[in-house]
Amino acid sequence: MTEQTILLILLFCALAATLGLYILKAAKQTAYRGDERWQTVQLKAGVLADATNWLLIFLLLGAAIFADGEATFTLNRIGTLYMIYFGFRNLVELAAVLFYDRQL
Repeated sequence: MTEQTILLILLFCALAATLGLYILKAAKQTAYRGDERWQTVQLKAGVLADATNWLLIFLLLGAAIFADGEATFTLNRIGTLYMIYFGFRNLVELAAVLFYDRQL
């Protein structure tokens, strides 16, 4: 597979994770009517999703250290990688919401 095909598949996965998260959160908000248990689930899931920011920082630092100085990225590629990261972050939050909803 080419690099563009892999990025396209990852973008579709990111879109699915983002839509799944927003639909699940809307359904649960309506079902639980915003009680404090649901707020706790959202808070814990948000904290876990925010931890992915540290993962991104360490990945960027590692890339800066180990990459050669000749590598260039276009603005289009940076935007695509950001959308994939945003989808990954939403996937982590979706998994955390499902986990904490069952646990609490």
